[in-house]
Amino acid sequence: MVTYPLMETTLLEWVHTYQTKINITSDLVKEKGAFFLNKLYSGANLSDFSNGWLERFKQRHGIDFFRRFGESGTVDMQAVEDVIPSLKNVLDQYDWKAIYNMDETGLFYRLQLNFIF
Repeated sequence: MVTYPLMETTLLEWVHTYQTKINITSDLVKEKGAFFLNKLYSGANLSDFSNGWLERFKQRHGIDFFRRFGESGTVDMQAVEDVIPSLKNVLDQYDWKAIYNMDETGLFYRLQLNFIF
């Protein structure tokens, strides 16, 4: 049961309107939810926007957040889903201790520190 149905409807409409225009994060949805709650139900408890609330909101409305900009914005999600079974088969051939995530974040996360100091 939804405690503030008008706020939830307004927030859902906002998500649908802006999901292709901006990168909608979990924190942004909680912030907008608090904003709409304050406008529509003055005096309501603004601390209701927990991660649990956010997950239930997303489940009720079938919302998934994906990064839509930059390098990850060009990913074909169907191709990713299609390749996962074959990737699991390849990984099953190795011991978990021998599998590493070697993306550029892990390799270069301190690189900027050299330029700052």
